Amino acid sequence: MKEERILCWDKKIIEKSDGICVLAHKPEKKEIALICDSEWEGSHNGYGSVVKVGETYRIYYRACAMRQKTDGSTQHARGVICVAESRDGGKTYLKPNIGKYEYNGTKNNNIVFDREKEIDNFSVFYDTNPECPENERFKALSEINFGSANGGTKLIYYASADGYDFREMRYLGVDGTFDSYNVTFWDEETEQYFLYYRAFHSKDGEDKLSWRGIKKDDIRDIRVATSKDFVNWDIHGRIAFEEGQEDYPLYTNQITKYPRAKNTFIGFPVRYFDRCEERENFGFMPLADRRAKITEFFGREGTALTDCVVMTSRDGFTFDRRDEAFMTPGVENRNNWWYGNCYTVYGLLETEAQEEGAPREISFYMGENYRIKNVNFRRYTLRLDGFFSWFAPYKGGEVLTKPLTMMESNMFINFATSAAGGVKIYVLDEAGNTLDGYESYTMFGDSTERPVEFAKPLSALKGKKIRLKIQMKDAHLFSFVFK
Repeated sequence: MKEERILCWDKKIIEKSDGICVLAHKPEKKEIALICDSEWEGSHNGYGSVVKVGETYRIYYRACAMRQKTDGSTQHARGVICVAESRDGGKTYLKPNIGKYEYNGTKNNNIVFDREKEIDNFSVFYDTNPECPENERFKALSEINFGSANGGTKLIYYASADGYDFREMRYLGVDGTFDSYNVTFWDEETEQYFLYYRAFHSKDGEDKLSWRGIKKDDIRDIRVATSKDFVNWDIHGRIAFEEGQEDYPLYTNQITKYPRAKNTFIGFPVRYFDRCEERENFGFMPLADRRAKITEFFGREGTALTDCVVMTSRDGFTFDRRDEAFMTPGVENRNNWWYGNCYTVYGLLETEAQEEGAPREISFYMGENYRIKNVNFRRYTLRLDGFFSWFAPYKGGEVLTKPLTMMESNMFINFATSAAGGVKIYVLDEAGNTLDGYESYTMFGDSTERPVEFAKPLSALKGKKIRLKIQMKDAHLFSFVFK
């Protein structure tokens, strides 16, 4: 069944509007999906990927038994890559016994990858390219630092047929620092791979593609490259942002294709801000004494803070970044407001709702307790397409869309109103004239897929240019789809 979903996440398809705003929505906190209490896990667990394999899900994550001591110093430990699996639709994860790598004298663990060289990041994705060799369906990227005298930092590609046995393939032909979560995926719409990775630039715009010459006030950024074959890469430089959006440090990117709209890219970059100039605030937060000691030992690791924003794109190169936080560290407790908060696990999935009869929802995961105690991964949810909506208050509002080509025969809306609110839709011709027989009744309720009914069939308009006039009152419109 063909479908064309329009996300009401911005005003790009709006010709004009009155009384309508784009409203951002916050995710709902759910259960802890993965408890990390093994001896090889600790306060530096993180950098995870969620991958769908058949009817199950896997989370690949860096496990690191490193722990912060009360005197501010760190008990060092090497990171390893682990896997956990969900058989209940992505709500909870268990750690299988992989039996491959030895840890403290036993192979009874869920470690799926290790190497002699330090592992900071290891992102995993399942390749859906029809031309991909079956023994490379699982791809992983990892930064490896040889030191400036031995070639600097490189991005290395590992492949696996089953997602358990990764073998080294080659270094990718891109330059960067890669000291973050570097991600890649196959885009079926443009039939190419996208790669998003870390480098720096100076405040005056000079690119910094290696650690040589990096200064304290240089800005962490996100780069993009594309490839048809995962061998030869076209380098496109820094991703761009909509005009007027501030240039500030972004630590991760977590960019992927939004699974319900093939023309939409979505990312959840972590923002990085060192608040050392306002450190007086830390004296009023929990564990103030420990933070002071960490700051004494490590500087920015005691004063830097991180949160998460959302950015979207139609082409994967220019993004509309919403600067109001999507995820914050939350109400102050002993385990948050630290450098390392709000790192989401890479990937979105559709899950069943807990409430009987409720529609499916979007789930994702985020680590918590970073740097303080063992990091666990918690699930968060939003309604389908529910990151943003067009919203009209009680006094009402109206939208006129730009011309759309009617390609399918039925229309459905994802909307929510109050008991007094409603949504009414008119189909107009390209010039903006109302078409006889194409005025819906006023719809109220809360549904992710409500049919829109007209006196005349939409099939009569297939192939024609139309506009929509949408009247709303105390209502959200998240998306609409023709199918």
